[in-house]
Amino acid sequence: MTTAIAFFLLGLPAALFADYLVRRFTRAEEEIDDEDDIDEADRVELPWQRGSGPDRLRLVVVATVPVLMALAGRRFDTPQALGVSALLVALVVCTATDLLRFRVPNAITYPGTLLALGLAIVMPDADPVGALAAALLGGGMFLVLAILSRGGLGLGDVKLAVLIGAALGLPAGYQALFLGVILAGAVLLLFYVTGLVGRKQAVPYAPFLAIGAAVVVLLHGAAFAPL
Repeated sequence: MTTAIAFFLLGLPAALFADYLVRRFTRAEEEIDDEDDIDEADRVELPWQRGSGPDRLRLVVVATVPVLMALAGRRFDTPQALGVSALLVALVVCTATDLLRFRVPNAITYPGTLLALGLAIVMPDADPVGALAAALLGGGMFLVLAILSRGGLGLGDVKLAVLIGAALGLPAGYQALFLGVILAGAVLLLFYVTGLVGRKQAVPYAPFLAIGAAVVVLLHGAAFAPL
C-alpha cells in the first residue's frame, strides 16, 4: 500500500508532464506531417473537439495518470513499476492526442518502442525475444489492417501497435491488441448507429488500443515486467 501511495504522488507531476505533452502535440498551429495520414476531408470535428470540450477532455484523460501509476506500484516491484508507469503515461498521451487531433505522435511511439525493447533486454526475468516478436507481429498485423481499411486506420495506429507489442510481449501483446480491436468495434458501431459519427468520418482508434494495453499490462504484466 505504501508503494502504491508513493506512485500515486509521483503520478501528480507525471500528470502535469503528460498534460504538457498533450498540449504540445495538439497545438492547432503545429504542422502534422508524419502521423496518421488521415485525409483532411475526413477530419470532421467530433462533439468533444468543439468549444470547451478539448480542455475538459484533456484534463479528464491526464487525471488518470496518478491512478494508473498507483496501480502499477501496487502490482509490480519498484523498478518494474517505473517502467510500466512510463508505458501508461505514453498510452495516456496517445489517447488524448488522438481524441483531440487524430494524432499518435512519433515522438512518443518511437522512443517508447526503443525503451520497451531496451528494458526487455536488461530487466531480470524479462523476455526480449517475445518483445521483439510481438512488436513485429503487432506492427505487421496493423499495417495490413491499415492498408485494407483504406484510411480507417492510420500509420500512427500501426506504430502504437508496435509499441504495445514491444512492451507487452507474447502473448500479452496479442491479447491487448485483440481487446482493443473488440472495444473499438463495439464503441464505433454504437457511434454509427446513433449517428454520432458518419460512415466515412475519421474517428480516433488509439484510445481503444491504449485501454486494451493498460488493462492487460496491469493484469498480466509486461515483457520487461512479468507477473
